Amino acid sequence: MIRRLAVCVLAGFLVGDLPLAHAEEEMVRDQSEFIEEVITTARKRSEPLQDTPVASTVLGGQALDLQFHGDLKTLPFPAPNVNIAGVSAFQNAISVAIRGIENSEIDSTIDPVVGIFVDGVYIARPVASSMDLFDVEQIEVLRGPQGTLFGRNTSAGALQIRTRRPSGEFGMRGKVTAGEYGRTDIRAAVDIPLVTDRVNAKIAFMKQQMDGYYDSAINGRDLGAEDILGVRPIIEFTPNERLDITLIGEYHRNKSEPLPQQNESPPSRLLCALHGFCGFPFGDGNEFDVESVDVGFIDATIWGLTGEANYQTDNGIWTVIANFRDTEEDVVYDPDAVLYPMFLVDRKQPHEQWSTEIRFASTGFENFDFITGVYFFHQEYDLERNTTLGITAPDPLTRLLSFTGQEHDAYSVFGEFNYFVNESLTLTVGARYSDEEKDFYQEPFGPAPTAGARTTNSESWNDFGPKFGVRYQFNDDFMSYFTYQKGFKSGGFNGRCGQTATCLLSFDPEEVDGYEVGFKADWLDRRLRTNLAFFYSEYQDLQRTAIVPLPPGAANPQETVTDNAAEATIQGVELEVTALIGDLQLDVSVGTLDAEYDDFCADIDGAEAFPSMPMSDCGGSVIQTTNLGDPGGAASYLVDEDRTGFDLGRAPELNYSINATYDTSIGNGGRIIFNARYTWVDDLYTDDSEVSLREDTELLDISLSYEAPDGKYRVSVYGKNITDDIYVNSRTLVPPLFDTRAVSAPERWGVEFAWEI
Repeated sequence: MIRRLAVCVLAGFLVGDLPLAHAEEEMVRDQSEFIEEVITTARKRSEPLQDTPVASTVLGGQALDLQFHGDLKTLPFPAPNVNIAGVSAFQNAISVAIRGIENSEIDSTIDPVVGIFVDGVYIARPVASSMDLFDVEQIEVLRGPQGTLFGRNTSAGALQIRTRRPSGEFGMRGKVTAGEYGRTDIRAAVDIPLVTDRVNAKIAFMKQQMDGYYDSAINGRDLGAEDILGVRPIIEFTPNERLDITLIGEYHRNKSEPLPQQNESPPSRLLCALHGFCGFPFGDGNEFDVESVDVGFIDATIWGLTGEANYQTDNGIWTVIANFRDTEEDVVYDPDAVLYPMFLVDRKQPHEQWSTEIRFASTGFENFDFITGVYFFHQEYDLERNTTLGITAPDPLTRLLSFTGQEHDAYSVFGEFNYFVNESLTLTVGARYSDEEKDFYQEPFGPAPTAGARTTNSESWNDFGPKFGVRYQFNDDFMSYFTYQKGFKSGGFNGRCGQTATCLLSFDPEEVDGYEVGFKADWLDRRLRTNLAFFYSEYQDLQRTAIVPLPPGAANPQETVTDNAAEATIQGVELEVTALIGDLQLDVSVGTLDAEYDDFCADIDGAEAFPSMPMSDCGGSVIQTTNLGDPGGAASYLVDEDRTGFDLGRAPELNYSINATYDTSIGNGGRIIFNARYTWVDDLYTDDSEVSLREDTELLDISLSYEAPDGKYRVSVYGKNITDDIYVNSRTLVPPLFDTRAVSAPERWGVEFAWEI
């Protein structure tokens, strides 16, 4: 029905606007005959992408509009060797994998490896990291370590998102989207000039609603609904030619449901063995049927304020960016994916963050330029976990309670210096010194209404990350570069631990030495663009997380452990090609990865009983659990074992995409725009322990749009995943209780009306 309606709506606009004599009129293409220059801020100053020695993909607002991405989680493969996915049931959070390194944790004790920056502000929590992409000026995907200028937690890369600034003229823009599964989105922005050339304002409003892709196999109810509201007010002051000040507000409310999980429990899991809820295999055609009537709720509210000030001097620009962000989150979800109350979780987690960056970017020097600055960051949170267990019927349900909290301060000073040896050769040297401290407490699970005995821990770390680079400009259209850069990810604590032995554990930062050689070139009078990068990365002290079973008698039958368990070498190639062929623009990207653990020493099987303390075969940890074992004297231990040679998670050997945009004028002066994007991703493991293999993935999105002659409105029909290729996004293994999986979105169609006046 939606498909037919969409086609009829588009046809109506076309017929209504086309003059009868259109076949006799000259077809004029209203666009440039060369590839437009792209501006990036990958080095914290605005410069052409083709002159920037960073492997970066820039997605502008128009490109996002033509592919109909509502938020970041609907943008799964935006660049070579990049994958964005949801985090199990938490559809208000995302995990980003770049070049085979990713982190899918939702707890604040474990930091991401890909930093997400919105208007220059680092987003510390994964909650609401999947921000709405309406009124976004551009997204920059920076691949590889970005430690010098962006700091901690960018060891794999960074996503930079910049929202649109006030235009200085009164105007309105917006879009209404309707589609299958009850999709109804409304987005609008209004520009309001307050004082001519001095004070301008803008406010953007975003509302997303959907019934959900899933059905309850018990009562047929739709599950996995979205209900998201966002408001972004901006006011910009320009007192004089040297100074500008921008204040950006943020309000975000998420009243969605957790993403339903599907039961995949084998006979060895208690959900199957004791209660008869045995999982069914992926690919049986029932990927969106769930054996539950209520998957819980998400209640998250975020508000924040960002201030940016730029002051132009004769020798450079001073920039100050300050932010405060407050999050109140309550998530109740049923992760076991069945009607029986095996496992029910209620997570309440308030979080606050403050940050300030002050930097100076030089201008006007003939033989060099530089950028230098200081950065301060603070975050604090508390987590209350109420867990209900139903292990053995008809015994009463067990209610467990746990409390976790942390305060975290980080400071850094950074700089990058470019020396222009001559018109062609540039040498770069940079560094960042970082110092951080985390104060952590944990009350592990105990019978409600009390938790276990409180443990506290405090650690501090510092890091010095250098950068060296060489850039050679062969001519105006051809540049090559070599870069070495060190990056690191913060250390921390086991925030989801369940017993004292593991709550007392901390883990150190992980580090990476990244080497990259790149070539950027425009050819054929800028009708062909090729960007090529070769990279080699050495990771030390990789943090790996495993959910493992504990022996009978433990307060919580499973445990989550994070440790510096691995080292890895990752190398690969990335190619991006853009070509203009008449009215057709082709964008092709290809990425290859060779990602394997050089050393991996971890316990992924869980605690086992030994008559005496065992030894680790790889020199790792041996931890005695709180349950001491059987009366005969055997004790239970978590013992690290050698897993060297395993493949890294979400690291496909090959991935590529082909994006075609046909943009042509028609007789009445309007435009027809056809867009198709095909993506292919090699098979991969969705975990770090070679447990969950995902087969090759293919996606095909298409859209057809008509834009009015004056450009004031556009009507579009779009199809997402039109081949209905469903793949496993993630698997959650909770031994000895159950296993579940989360799958990608199905085929869906819709229509969109957009306007700008």
